[in-house]
This record gives sequence, C-alpha cells and structure tokens, in this order.
Amino acid sequence: VRAVIPLVAGMMEMPMGRFLFANIFSALAWAPAYLLPGMAFGASLELASEVALRLVILLVALVSSLWFLGWLSHRLFSLIQPHSKQLVQWLLRFGERHPRLQHIALALGDPKHPEAAGLAMLAGLLVLSSIILIIIALLPQTPLLIADSALHLGLNELANPAGDQIMLGLSALAGSSTTLAMLIVVSLVLWLSGLKLSMHHWLAGAGSIWLLSIVLESVLRQSPPLITAIPDIYVLRASVFFSLGAVLIATPIAYEKRWTIYSAATLLIVMVMFAQLYLGSPLTAVLHALGGGVIWSTALGMAYRTHGRQQKLAGRQAAIIGTTLLLLAFASAVSVQTPPPAPGLLEVQGSMSLKQWEHGDWQKLPLYRDDVLDNQKHPLNLQIGGSLTSFTQKLEQLGWTRTQTATGLAWLQLLTTSDDLAQLPLLPHSHAGQMAFSVLSKPVAGRRHVIYLWPSHFIAEENGQPIWLGEVTFQHEKHWLGLLSYLVSSNDRQSALEALKKDIDESGWHYRMAKGRELMLLHPSPD
Repeated sequence: VRAVIPLVAGMMEMPMGRFLFANIFSALAWAPAYLLPGMAFGASLELASEVALRLVILLVALVSSLWFLGWLSHRLFSLIQPHSKQLVQWLLRFGERHPRLQHIALALGDPKHPEAAGLAMLAGLLVLSSIILIIIALLPQTPLLIADSALHLGLNELANPAGDQIMLGLSALAGSSTTLAMLIVVSLVLWLSGLKLSMHHWLAGAGSIWLLSIVLESVLRQSPPLITAIPDIYVLRASVFFSLGAVLIATPIAYEKRWTIYSAATLLIVMVMFAQLYLGSPLTAVLHALGGGVIWSTALGMAYRTHGRQQKLAGRQAAIIGTTLLLLAFASAVSVQTPPPAPGLLEVQGSMSLKQWEHGDWQKLPLYRDDVLDNQKHPLNLQIGGSLTSFTQKLEQLGWTRTQTATGLAWLQLLTTSDDLAQLPLLPHSHAGQMAFSVLSKPVAGRRHVIYLWPSHFIAEENGQPIWLGEVTFQHEKHWLGLLSYLVSSNDRQSALEALKKDIDESGWHYRMAKGRELMLLHPSPD
C-alpha cells in the first residue's frame, strides 16, 4: 500500500513539502501500529514457553476464542440493532395473539404497562425451563455429554500450574464476593444519582441472580452429582452482571458505538466460560448458565430501555459504573492464589534401591521436562536419591536460597527496569503438569544459578523418600523494548552442572555423572 502513496500524491499534484511531511509522520505512526502487536505477542510466547508449552497453547486458544466471539458479537449487534424497533413491535403483536404471554410481551415492549408481573412470569418460565434442562442433562449418553468428554480430554492435556493460576483468576472475575461488591457499589451509585428506576432494574436482574447462585451453591454442596445439570454459577453471574452492566453503561452512548461496550461484556463472559471449562465445569452446566443468563439479562435490558426512557444515565454515572465493575473484577482476579504443590498427592509407580538407581535404573526416570511437544528442550539434568531437606540445608550453607517463583501480583515485578537480578522474580517451571515443588537460586556474576526440583514417581527403598528430579540452569536477564524484563534459561546446561559440582564437593555429598556427563546422580554419601 505504501508504495502506491507517492503515485497517488503525484496524480493529485501534491506539493513536495506537504507530501514529505505527511508521508514521514504517517510512516512513523504506521511502524509501531503494525509491528508492536506482533512483537508483543512474540515476547509473550517466549515468556510463556519458558514456563510451559502447554501454557502457550492454552493462551493461544483463549485469545482465539476471545477474538472470534468478540468479532461475532460485533456482527450480531450490527445485524440486530437496526431492527430493534421492529423487534419491539413484533413482541407486542405476539402478546396480542397469545393472551397467556401478554404480560411478558407488554412488560418488555409497552412503556405504559407495569413490568413487575410480566418479568415475574418470565422468571417463572425460566425456572421451569431450567428444571426441564436439568432432567435432560441427567439422561445418559446425550450428545452434549459426549462433546463434554471430548472437550475436557483436550483441556486436560493443556493443564499446567501457570494455566491453573490464570484460569482461577479469570474465574474470580465472577466470584461470589466480587459480584456482591458489584451489586452493592453500582446500586449505591445509581441511588445517590437519583436514578431509582435504574437501581430497581439492576437489583431485580443482578440481585436475583446473585441470590440464586447462593442457593445453587448450597444445593451442589448437598448433592455433588448434580454438577453436570445445575447451571454453572460463575458463568450465570458473569452473563447477567456483565450484560446488565453493559446495558447501563451503553445508555449515554450513541447507538452506532454501543457495540464496543457489548463486545467488552462478551469478552468478560467468554473469559469466565473458558476458565470454568478448563477448571472442570461440565459443558452442559456452562451452556445452561449462559442460555439462562443471556435470556434473563436481555429481558431486563429490554424492559429497562422501554420503561427507563425518562430517567437516563449520564456519561459520568456510566463511566463510574464501568470503572467500578472492571476494577472490582480484575482486583479479585489478580489476588487469587493457587495452593502449593504437594508431593504426597503424586502417584507412586515403583521403588528402587540407591545402588540400582545409580547403576542404570536412573534411566527409568524422565530425562526431560514433560511439556506436550517440547519435551526435548528442557533437560532434567539432576537426580537426587536422598532427603530434599538435607540437600537444601547443605546448599543454603553455601550461599543458595530457597526462592519463590512469580505468582499473583509478583508478575508485575517484570515491569521493573532495574539491572539488579534480585529484583526480578523467577519464572515458574512445570513438569508433567506440576509446578516445581522447590526452587533454589544463587547469584553468579550477572546471572542466577537456579535449581528447579520435582518429586518423581519412584521411591528410594533405603529412606522411603521420592527420588527427586532437578533442572539445573543459569538464567540471564532479557529486556523487551525497555518495558519488560524477565529471566530466561541459558542453553548451556553443562556449565550450570559444572558450577554445581563445586558446591557439591564442599557439601560432602556424593555424585556420579551419567548420560555422557549431562546428568548428575546425587546422594548423601558413597555406597
């Protein structure tokens, strides 16, 4: 395209000075606009691949879903919005032809008709429909159950601790305490602004769903098998709270621009849906919640548009409500903590004596981090046939420290521009879907010497302890455009092992090199 610009400028007899000014500044704007998104995406993939390839695939799937459904919501809005008046008229005519449903149609489309009775009737119909769906969902071998099994088999292959942390955070966008805070704060904003009708619609729509979610949560505690049939409470809250919030926020915005608000709400709902599916929520429960939530929020939104014409939100109130919803949601998301890994939960596959292990059985243990397609990139170059506590204490006497990897708000430290490596958190590494149980690090000449440790599935017969698997590596700092700094592992694992040998010699432990001196077998004393 840019090659054609001089031709067009010449055809228009554009002065040289004006052309150069416009062309140079447009090029300066074009370069970051087109290149930065790709560079940022590449940096994020490199950062994620350092942690786990599973995480890369999971993030690509999440971003693809968000992009597609955000685009779809925009297209649907563009398709439906011009026909909104005809839709209201159709509802009124439908009510005239079906007297039993007339209250619902008039509540949604006639500003002169009281809406409480119609909305109550609609709520009753939704509850009845939900009961029917629960019965259908409990039937064996339905197509949805087969699709659910296939979906969760795929998601289980992508499971990893960093992904768990992200998905727990996304799920918390619609947590119980978060949505309660949203309900109270938005109600107060509307009440203090004198918008009582808007407050009544918000309380009727969001408040009723919040109470329903508490009831459903109690039912699930009493009858866990119903989890496949009862609507997912997180998706239910997300679909109603974010949809009704979007209706309120979009009120002062021009019709043709409202799609941005509705698309943003769609993205938030999709984030919660994706997280719940990843965390194990059945597909039937998610679709049940999404369908009921969208129908309920659409009905409340139509009723609000019909009956609230004389009491509209101003831009200031809409901005406060939007900011409140986003701040509460994301503050809850970033504060989520995952439980620490526990070796006692690992499945034991067998046992071996330390002599057998040192003389060949070490080959039964994984030699690379198990990470989907990338299992040859990160070697597990250390095996420990002894007490992890004793090993850690010996290294601590030699300057090593037990180190926490980045979790929650600690990820924000990657934004630091300091050259002090101690300021940067270590990135978490995963093996076979498990985060490292213990991490040791030591500063070494502008780098960090790091050991990530996982318990294996084999037990040493002499002490009943798991044989530990370790990844020994040097990590150095990497910068991205002066905005992001993070530690990445060096490809020279041999140097990291050689440096560790010096500390092992001082510790009194015994080691033997195997696999062409690429693997260190370590235990407290010689046999």
